[in-house]
Amino acid sequence: MLKVRNSFCESVRVIILNYNTAEYTINLVSKIKNQTYTILEIVVVDNNSEVSDYLYLLNHLPKDICLIKSVSNLGYSAGNNLGFKFDSSNPVDYFLVLNSDLIVDDCDLINKLVQGFKINSSSPIFATSPLVKTTHFHAPAYWQIQVRKLLSTGQLFLLSFSIFKKLFPSIFKKYIYFEEMPFNNKYLIADTINGAAFMISRNFLESINYLDENVFLYHEELILGKQIQNAGGVCVLNGYTEVAHLQGVSTKSTPKSLNLEMERHKYLSEAYFFEEYLHINNLLVKVFCFLKEVELFFKKWILFRR
Repeated sequence: MLKVRNSFCESVRVIILNYNTAEYTINLVSKIKNQTYTILEIVVVDNNSEVSDYLYLLNHLPKDICLIKSVSNLGYSAGNNLGFKFDSSNPVDYFLVLNSDLIVDDCDLINKLVQGFKINSSSPIFATSPLVKTTHFHAPAYWQIQVRKLLSTGQLFLLSFSIFKKLFPSIFKKYIYFEEMPFNNKYLIADTINGAAFMISRNFLESINYLDENVFLYHEELILGKQIQNAGGVCVLNGYTEVAHLQGVSTKSTPKSLNLEMERHKYLSEAYFFEEYLHINNLLVKVFCFLKEVELFFKKWILFRR
């Protein structure tokens, strides 16, 4: 595609949320600027990083990149909403949300994601994700968990706990679309997106008043997926392109460590999803939070004994 806007080319705003990851953000911006697709604009939102990190961004970002600074760390949803709502007077058809710790080697990524909205589907497509290769794992992206299925309330409740994923493997496999693996070289109609990288219709996002800001971090994919489902739409996992995800750069989390603050953000977001979107009663939600604390205790104990 030409880097000149024309009537046959939908416009895209790329939003990158930065939190103490300035060098990664700048590297990602340089990759995005080399895309073959028409890039109308790139917006970087700094989520109240350390002063040194913000100044590094300010001094090293190309001058044509819009930099928004938040006065506090708003978390994932509210931080990205700053980028969505920014009024640059340029028309936008799609928003592309990218974690700052992504590596984008496919120079045709954006073009392929836009094309994913045009495939045949019995329901409107509101969002699409590329394959995301989490670099902590050795398996190729198409054999890694990518998106999740919105199962029944009871099944989602069970799968919130590690032990039940092992006790009910058939339910867990359904949850992660295991039967559809490998995901490469095909489109998968799915219930959710991958929060590390996804493109979403501006019209749909505005219709739900942007991302739900009641969660700070984690489970935005399930919440957004439920909103899409409630609106009669679907998501697409695009197996014709992929990005690499370093994961944990800003949260300092790794598969071999336990960040208690992040783990609590995770289950509190899940509790909110259960109560607000699946309408589980408040007493059961409180029981859920208690059980998650018990689970965290045992996870910490197991790590301590290693």
